[in-house]
Amino acid sequence: MDTTKCEKCGQEAERWAEFCPHCGEPMAGYARPAGFWIRVGAYIIDMLVFLPIIILVFWNTLSLKSTALLVATSIPGFLYKPCMESFFGATLGKMSCGIKVINAQGKKLGLFYAYARAFPFLVAAVVALASRIVLFSVPGFESATSFVALGQLKTPTYWDAVNPLVTVLILIDCIVAAFTPRKRALHDLLADSYCVYKEP
Repeated sequence: MDTTKCEKCGQEAERWAEFCPHCGEPMAGYARPAGFWIRVGAYIIDMLVFLPIIILVFWNTLSLKSTALLVATSIPGFLYKPCMESFFGATLGKMSCGIKVINAQGKKLGLFYAYARAFPFLVAAVVALASRIVLFSVPGFESATSFVALGQLKTPTYWDAVNPLVTVLILIDCIVAAFTPRKRALHDLLADSYCVYKEP
């Protein structure tokens, strides 16, 4: 059992306990866990941050047709979440929602653990990028100027089968937060991290 000691009475209590079960003293280092919906809100705001890149991806797919630009526009997605959570404790979305990511000691995550925490999302990003690269190599792609035309060109590939599976795994990963102490998703357990509200 993951425990910590009460500073007042010295008795052990579960690390996620807000108050000592023996003397009732507030536990040092306790931070109120951020729930599922506030984290969804932070994710939506982060998507808005990426809106210019998303628009550029669509423009590239329909008009420019540059594989190099496709790869370049993917790079921020591999850096943003882990680097922001490691160096600043939160993405812009989390900052605006008043939440942050900490380790078991209440500190910011190291870069390795921040990448471990982002691992499921990075896998999804790799699968999406690979699927797009395959699309860019399909014969007739250069002449397709609408998503309808692209849909007619696309042939089933290995990545098309993997993509829904990865999406389901990410949903399960996040839903687990509703059933764990301190609302920890699987990626929190993987990185030994906690998503919590900032202290007032």
